[in-house]
Amino acid sequence: MSETLGAGSTSRRIRLLASAACAALLAVTATVPASAAHADEAHSRPVVTTNQTGTHDGYFYAYWKDMGDSTMVLGPQGQYGARWTGINNWFGGKGWATGGRRTVNYCGTFHPGGNSYLALYGYTTNPLTEYYVVENWGTYRPTGTPMGTVVSQGGAYDIYRVQLGVGSTPYYRYYSVRQQKRSSGTIDTGDHFDAWARAGMHLGTTMGYMIMATEGYQSSGWSHVTVDSAPTGRCAPAPQVPR
Repeated sequence: MSETLGAGSTSRRIRLLASAACAALLAVTATVPASAAHADEAHSRPVVTTNQTGTHDGYFYAYWKDMGDSTMVLGPQGQYGARWTGINNWFGGKGWATGGRRTVNYCGTFHPGGNSYLALYGYTTNPLTEYYVVENWGTYRPTGTPMGTVVSQGGAYDIYRVQLGVGSTPYYRYYSVRQQKRSSGTIDTGDHFDAWARAGMHLGTTMGYMIMATEGYQSSGWSHVTVDSAPTGRCAPAPQVPR
């Protein structure tokens, strides 16, 4: 099995992406399952442990896993906390129901106990494409076919392309991987979109959601993240996740 995060569970994960895309077209936000309806209460701190997308205190959120134990707690505005133990593959985070050219400020703590990412994640359709701007990682640094580098917001990123597929339909995953790890900073998505396009790595015409995600693959760990925080880097504490 490839060490690339999520490669072993692509088909199930894509089903979640497809449902989120349909919901976005119908309502510009995904439908929250009845069991998670309380997640729309602005000042609550709902605990998420099942696959879902929704909104909480003005931000879109997504959570997905295949096997193992992972918990995400939603805090005020763009805050969330996550903890995972013995997971096969999971990811979750907060951001926006529709991705695009945006300056994303974030800060937090990230403690991977193995193969994990802290990354801005999004996808497009027409055609289907996944993309990551990877800011921090654990024991495995993502790779693929080298497609160049891009300098953005004071840091250099290596660009990679990975071809994946569901059945007979292939699609691509694009990575910008920061050369120096960090857990707080600013991401200019337009810089990465433009660099990928110059390398012949074109996104689809329809943007799906975009979140500042924590992801784990066959690992354990925890994170506390605030997205769209002040450019000064000052962040309110993200919610702690019960052990």
